[in-house]
Amino acid sequence: MARRPGGARPVTAAPIAVDPLGMVRRSQLISTYGIGAILDLEKGSFMPLGLEDWESATTLASLRINEARLQAQLDVDHFRLPPAAEQVEGTRQVNVKRTAAAVRFPEWHECRRCHRIGEEGDPFELAADGSRLVCSCGPKAFATPVRFVVACRAGHLDEFPWAWWAHLRRLEGECNKPALYLKSRGKSASLADLYLECRNCKTGDRQTSNSLGNAFNQESVRDRPCTGNRPWLGDHVHSCGSRVRVLQRGASNVHFALAVSALSIPPVSEAIFQIIEDNWLTLGAIPHEAIEPVLQNIAAQYALPVELVRTAYNDKKKIEGHVQEQTDYAARAEEYAALSADRDDPVLAGVSPHFRNQILDAPGSIAQWFDLVGAVSRLREVRVLTGFSRIEPYPVSGERVRQAITEGKVSPLSRTHRRWLPAAEIRGEGIFLRFRTDAIDVWIDANPEIGARAAELEARSAAIAAQRGYIKDYQITPRLLLVHSFAHALIRQISIECGYSSSALRERLYVSEPDALRQPMNGVLIYTGSPDSEGSLGGLVRLSEPALLESIVNKTIGSAQWCGSDPVCLETEPATSGDRVSGAACHCCLLLPETACEKFNLELDRTMLVGHPEGNWAGYFTTNTDR
Repeated sequence: MARRPGGARPVTAAPIAVDPLGMVRRSQLISTYGIGAILDLEKGSFMPLGLEDWESATTLASLRINEARLQAQLDVDHFRLPPAAEQVEGTRQVNVKRTAAAVRFPEWHECRRCHRIGEEGDPFELAADGSRLVCSCGPKAFATPVRFVVACRAGHLDEFPWAWWAHLRRLEGECNKPALYLKSRGKSASLADLYLECRNCKTGDRQTSNSLGNAFNQESVRDRPCTGNRPWLGDHVHSCGSRVRVLQRGASNVHFALAVSALSIPPVSEAIFQIIEDNWLTLGAIPHEAIEPVLQNIAAQYALPVELVRTAYNDKKKIEGHVQEQTDYAARAEEYAALSADRDDPVLAGVSPHFRNQILDAPGSIAQWFDLVGAVSRLREVRVLTGFSRIEPYPVSGERVRQAITEGKVSPLSRTHRRWLPAAEIRGEGIFLRFRTDAIDVWIDANPEIGARAAELEARSAAIAAQRGYIKDYQITPRLLLVHSFAHALIRQISIECGYSSSALRERLYVSEPDALRQPMNGVLIYTGSPDSEGSLGGLVRLSEPALLESIVNKTIGSAQWCGSDPVCLETEPATSGDRVSGAACHCCLLLPETACEKFNLELDRTMLVGHPEGNWAGYFTTNTDR
């Protein structure tokens, strides 16, 4: 990651070698440190710039990736891997044309020596190496980024109004040339002990000052309308009009990445389809009536039957022609079907398929709960950054992202629409467990109280969605609570038994209620969701062996019977869960790192697994023990 010369201005045509600000993994630029986030690096706090500033750094053909089903859902032509630093030979410098660009944010800093508050040029200057801001108060008086920023729900981000806050209690308002200092009364480490002082004016017979104790009060900056600042794009949206809130610079609610993902499954995962994708820049530009000679040339080039190449080409055109049908539900249903079937496609012309799955019967005692196990020894997930939100996450399905951006609910990654989006590939392995539909139906029918429990959580979730203005396109049901809660319990048990960290694993839920047009889905894929060395070592697939799987599942159920926070945890009612939208679930039993959970650790209830503490209903795994 490198800072653009002169902030966010575009670079010149010639590559410029600069010292890197810091190193960030490609996968982090799709999530935690994506466009619009704030990165705390050794040289300060910086914000990755938008897609316009990535264009020149991602033009290499090697950075282009494809996932036809996801491209159709998001209505783009292709995806690109985030740029990685290209080091200039023989130096510590990197080519600014081949690295992610960033701009310094926040621009306000505090001197570590004298605690002066200000910006570059007033009173700080850039150090000789161009990396840090320094103060004139003494040697090595480096300035550090201030801790507070302001943001609105539309995703805009701006500086905390330091001068305004310091003079808030002064009748005359701000002075002509504020000299601001952040001071502490020395009585405690609380925020109330800090105060902002201006040494160029007085209020009465004292220096003008104001405490920061109530800075995080939602009413503290109510008189300051949002400026519509978008530092990652270098512009302002002047018609915002939203109210702003004060946030900690490094708080998690400054940036919620909106990532949409899909598994590569047949036919997209097949080797022949990958060959078609690699040649799509040519194939996609040729009229249909002239395509046959080109397909024959490709078949000859790769020594493949022309009929095979023609079928893959037609599959690609079919996916592109059904953009409106590529919804999140349709994509999950296709994946659910693929995970429920054996698949071992051949390697063609040196190209390996992305998907391999072996179907096994559920072993021994767990066959009463599950009817199928999938050992997914080869798996590819494409995870795409489509936008982000601030203050609160804004859940939205992939087909609705464009609408959410247009409505200002989700912040865009670029000033103008691009036909590509940044993405990361995660290659690994997984284990798929499919619940018995008949067993779930019997359990729900035998325990009507769990329907009322789920309805309470659904009412709370719907109220939050209405309050925050997002579309909720699914319902919380006993089936969802069961599958989701089991997935979390299983991941925790796998991390204990097998050495995987819980942050290296990820859930992918397949849940839907039956209706006139849909078959029910009730399954979960646990897979390696990290692109590092834990990604594909075979340890997760090995769990599909009957003896190991039966032991792991039974231990998972046994562990769910008790929580370190019981009886408080088990007796938690949905009405008291607040924004957690969960029943019995806490950090001692079900909660996971948020990278592992699809639903932000919401919509969980351990009583679905083990039953109500007062016997109002039986858990799924206790109901069926005698089956």
